[in-house]
Amino acid sequence: MIVKAFESGPLLTIGYLVIDEKSNYAVVIDAPKDSAEEIVNEAKKRDCEILCLINTHGHWDHIADDAEIIRLTAAKVAIHQKDAHLLEDPKSVLYELPFRIEGVKPDIILNDGDIIEVGEMRLRVIHTPGHTLGSICLYEENEKILFSGDTLFSGTIGRTDLPGGSYDEIIKSIQEKLFVLDDDVTVYPGHGPSTTIGKEKQFNPFLTQLM
Repeated sequence: MIVKAFESGPLLTIGYLVIDEKSNYAVVIDAPKDSAEEIVNEAKKRDCEILCLINTHGHWDHIADDAEIIRLTAAKVAIHQKDAHLLEDPKSVLYELPFRIEGVKPDIILNDGDIIEVGEMRLRVIHTPGHTLGSICLYEENEKILFSGDTLFSGTIGRTDLPGGSYDEIIKSIQEKLFVLDDDVTVYPGHGPSTTIGKEKQFNPFLTQLM
């Protein structure tokens, strides 16, 4: 399994190209603004086929290049059912952005516990409300890798002051659904550096009191 990170857009959002080395099939996790061409070119360079674009949630900085990814590939688009409306109608939550984001109708509606199989990769959907109603993380158990979107970061947590956000919910999501994973699980977030579950249990000031 190969993980390539692409940081772009005004909020330095990270999208990921995740490749199953045995089948050369791949998924994209989130599509920040101005990331599509670079992500697709990397896939072409590695001679792999992007089968699916998975959005960890529906905020504009994570879905801005969804439409362009679709135009450049045959990827199916997936998002949790509670954030699907944000993907289809981005302008409903945009506030005076100096660019337009094209809405996309999802092909796949995700729910907690769903498994996305790509080659030998098995990404388990973990519904983690708190940042948005439909925020998800994606966990590959064999590789011990978690893509945490904007739920958990290195040293902090996702903001909860936007529509659909809840501090109590995000803390509950992390405590009950992420901190049950092994300490050596690598966490790839939607912004900032990677971390591990163990480091966040020990050092994250929002979460150390939970342990």
